[in-house]
Amino acid sequence: MTDQIDSDDSGMQCSCGEMHKGHICWLSNMGLIMEVKHLTDNPTVSCTKCGAKANLPHNVCFPVPLESH
Repeated sequence: MTDQIDSDDSGMQCSCGEMHKGHICWLSNMGLIMEVKHLTDNPTVSCTKCGAKANLPHNVCFPVPLESH
């Protein structure tokens, strides 16, 4: 059996290890919608890999600040 690689994998891999379990992508994949809602109600950053928006940088794999209007 071979390991599957995500089809949207652009070569970027989150290097935070166990902390990845608190990221929006992981929580969403696990179906933890209420937790995602709590972490995304006032977003300040987005992930450059998946585009998820989060309140805090440590909740996404590759954070970049959202542009303020």
